[in-house]
Amino acid sequence: RESAIRKFRVIGFQEDDASGEPWHLGTGLYNPQKKPSLQEFNMKSELENGMPIPMMESVVLAIDSNWNAEYSCLYRFRVHGDLN
Repeated sequence: RESAIRKFRVIGFQEDDASGEPWHLGTGLYNPQKKPSLQEFNMKSELENGMPIPMMESVVLAIDSNWNAEYSCLYRFRVHGDLN
């Protein structure tokens, strides 16, 4: 469990090759003690001015820390959204 990710960021890109301007969609803190181990984290859907965030073509998971291991393990990262 020490190798489980801890703090992370989700970054979106309007380009499918993640080459453009990054959109900071949100952050999370994974708790390996929580049951079930599948955890959901809501990300931003609007900008600070209330405008909707445009549809993203690619998403990056940036792992910032784990629970004190020399490496991090992640089984699966899924993204769900609304096309409207």
